[in-house]
This record gives sequence, C-alpha cells and structure tokens, in this order.
Amino acid sequence: MKRIFAFALLLSLMSVLVLKPAGSYAGEKPDTTATPVESRMQLAYLCGADSVILTATLNLKKEDGTVNLKNAFIEFSASNGESAKSLGKFATDQEGNAICKAPVAGLPADKDGMINYTAKFTGNKKYPAAEASFKAKPARIRLSFSIQDSLRILKVDVTQKNLKGETAPIAKEKILVYIPRIFSLLKIGEITLDDAGSGTLEFPKEIVGDTLGNLTVLAKIEENDNFGNVQGQNVINWGVHKQYYKAEVPSRELWTPIAPLWMIITLIIMLAGVWAHYMYAVYELIMIKRLSKREKPPLF
Repeated sequence: MKRIFAFALLLSLMSVLVLKPAGSYAGEKPDTTATPVESRMQLAYLCGADSVILTATLNLKKEDGTVNLKNAFIEFSASNGESAKSLGKFATDQEGNAICKAPVAGLPADKDGMINYTAKFTGNKKYPAAEASFKAKPARIRLSFSIQDSLRILKVDVTQKNLKGETAPIAKEKILVYIPRIFSLLKIGEITLDDAGSGTLEFPKEIVGDTLGNLTVLAKIEENDNFGNVQGQNVINWGVHKQYYKAEVPSRELWTPIAPLWMIITLIIMLAGVWAHYMYAVYELIMIKRLSKREKPPLF
C-alpha cells in the first residue's frame, strides 16, 4: 500500500513539472517592442491618345529594409470632388506594381477640367492600408509627318477639352521628342508650342530603324503641373534600313583563337608518336614476361 501511494505521489510531481512550463509560456505577454510594418504607395500617371494609364506601386517598409508586396489588390477610382467613378481592382505583380488602363471619355472632371485619380489598398490584419492620389487634366498629342523642300518635318498638335467639352489647343508648353532604342529613349529634339497648340521639328537623318526603315516617334509632356505626363506616338519609315550581317569567321593565325591547321596536324602527330612509344613499351614488357615463363631453366 505504501508503495502504491509513493508511486502515485511521484506521478503527480512529474505531471506538475511537465505542465508548469506550458502554462508559463501560455501566460507570456506578446512582444510589443517589434517594429511595426508601414505600407507605402506611389501612383504614376500617363495620358495617351484615348486613355489614361495608372501605375500604383505598393511596398512595405520594415526594420531591415523595403520589400514589394505581391498579389495585393489595389482599387482605382477617378473623382471630381463631388462624384467618383470606380476604375476597377487590380493585383500587384512581383515588383509591387498594379496597372489600370481606363478610357478618358466618361471620367468625372471638375469645373477646371481636372480629374483626381486615387489608388487605395484597404489593408488586412497583417499589412496596414495605404493610399495615393494624383490630379491632372487630360490632354492629347498628335504627330504628323511631311516633306518640305527636301526636309523631313515632324509636326505635333496638342489639345485638351475646355469647360464646354470642346477641343481647345494647349499653348506655350514644351514637347520632348524621343525615339525608343533597345535600353533607353533617344532624345532628338524639343518643340515649344505656339498659340495654336502646334509646333514643328526638322527630323534628323541617319537614325537606324528596323529592316523596313520604320521608326516609332514619341512626343511627351513630362511632369507638368496641370497635365502630368502626356504621350503621343506615331510610326514613320524615315530610318536607315537595318541590315543583318553574318559574323565574320576569324582567320587561322597564331594570334587568333583558332590555331592554324599546320600546328594542329603537327601536335596530333607528336602526340600519336608519344602514345605509340608507350604502347610499344607495354607490349615489350608483356612479351618479356611471357618468354620468361616458357624458357625456364632445368632443375638439378
């Protein structure tokens, strides 16, 4: 009986020792000294011929740096201060970018023609909310080409919508003209618009295009206080035709990567002679061993 009582007491003590750490861990308070995560959003705006492109970039600022947030849904909208129009909800890619393309027609504008664009991330339990906005007036850039006195002329016409919804010119603005290259944009000139919203530029020669000589020409208004970023483009075959040449095969010289044939043949003959001597030596050793076994001296 005493043995049973002692055994039960020992089991009780062991149970208390095992359960006590678990209870102490469960009662610990969460660490409140951890650095909170901060969501940051940037909104880029580009107005094209008939549509606007909004690019929202969402990233998280942590203690160890900044990382992009993938697969987060961003809500885009346009407003005039009184009414708003939803432009849709789009997910961010691995770079943290969500892109929304919306037609200009039907977007709500205020009395000055300005439209307020908003990108919003509602957040969740893990990441806080973030929001960014941009305000701009829609504009349109048209490019046309002509030849005057053997000179190639590029003409741009820039317009906007006035309070009555009619097309009106944009005057005294600076237009930058580019041609896309492989890794960047090649700037070929600047145009200052006149009172009619037009301007011209003599198109440079000797610019390489594709195999047909086609060039894509971009005209931009960049970082304007009223219009933001506006872009127009057109294609013209005024470039130099690109030709693809077969790469030249290097000659067989002593200083080229490909050795001369006489050197290769000489090296092969020398290596063949060396290995032939090795093989002959091995053969002779084998024959000596065989002959020594056959011609054993008589025993006395």
